[in-house]
Amino acid sequence: MAKVIDISELISLVCDKLIEYGVQPHTVWSDYSYNYRPILHFFQEHGCSHYDEGLLMQYRQEQQERYEREDLLRKNYLNKTRAVSCLQEFYSRGELSHVVAGGHAKKHINNANESLLREFIAWSEPANPKTLLDMEWAVRKYLFWLETQGVDDALDVNAHSFSGFMTLASRKYAEGSLHDLQLFLKKFHQFLNTEKGLDIPYEFVLSLPVIRKKRVFPPLTKDEIQRTVAQVDRSTVMGKRDYAIILLSARNGLRGSDIIHLKLTDIDWRGGEIRLIQKKTGNPLVLPLLPDVGEALKEYILNGRPDSRSEFIFLRALHPYLPFNRTMALSHLWSGYQKKAGIERYAHDGKGFHALRRTLGKELTLAEIPIMTTAQILGHRSVDSSKQYISLDSAHLKECALDFSGIEAAGEGYGNE
Repeated sequence: MAKVIDISELISLVCDKLIEYGVQPHTVWSDYSYNYRPILHFFQEHGCSHYDEGLLMQYRQEQQERYEREDLLRKNYLNKTRAVSCLQEFYSRGELSHVVAGGHAKKHINNANESLLREFIAWSEPANPKTLLDMEWAVRKYLFWLETQGVDDALDVNAHSFSGFMTLASRKYAEGSLHDLQLFLKKFHQFLNTEKGLDIPYEFVLSLPVIRKKRVFPPLTKDEIQRTVAQVDRSTVMGKRDYAIILLSARNGLRGSDIIHLKLTDIDWRGGEIRLIQKKTGNPLVLPLLPDVGEALKEYILNGRPDSRSEFIFLRALHPYLPFNRTMALSHLWSGYQKKAGIERYAHDGKGFHALRRTLGKELTLAEIPIMTTAQILGHRSVDSSKQYISLDSAHLKECALDFSGIEAAGEGYGNE
């Protein structure tokens, strides 16, 4: 294979190969966050964006020293060194050996339940592939638990069965995972009732509200966006591509998943529109092709895009010229420009690539665009998804705040000691 020079590109190809070999996508995404992203950050901290064997060995040595100081658990140490080995092997051979495929973390259930699970997943289609994986994870855990309770046939369950599982799960899982378990089990029992003739009252237990904690991230400031975009060298092939990608998110509010899957035929140049089917919702979306976005797209397609028969607009800048298959590539390019701009980042700070879309949502709210219109522009299935931007509208929230003059706190209390 052609040597991959860029360390970010090499990591992306390794993750692609792991998925190709059968490792579950959500496992690869987790592996990337905990084991590959630290390598990328290590290279960035040393001012190196290219694959460097010596620097990689230095990273590995530091992990070994952390492990010897007991700053790193053995399991985490082995995972990090395995990531290093995967990068070395893929760089030299273009292949990976000793890959444990996706079934390694699955709960093994009996053949009857396995067949029932496969039938349920087929019944649930079409759905987002990641949703189907999460659905399988939840129902598999449920069926495995039933077997441990002596219920080998899911058609023999009763109300006490799934209520007992949810009680146990409530002690083990966080609100988000518990919410997903409840949602997917409700769908599973709907399948059992409608397709298998099971008649048990599952709705009540599986409809009890689970409060999910939602963190509202602040939007990017105009200064942060301008400083970051200023780092894009639009005279280069990569710069032309990245600039068009950033504008599609910042000006049109497209999700990263829709940007990487945007096709040449999705652009209606004469009509001045972008027409696509959203990857997340499966719903059609039509947006105006804004002049600056159109110019950026034309500049990349005509003067920057590699010669390729691919139907997708955005391609990797290095050979082989393939389209992106994960949005983390967009996060890479955005964070790289942020670092050049001197913008400090920390884990879960909400300043990633998706923040461009969030900032547009805030700007629409400040412009007093109706929330229904904002939901349509951002491609939300429900206006509830757009309500988060109201909480970012501090100016109008101040106008709604109650005036406590005349009803000040009296008596003993904090500040009155």
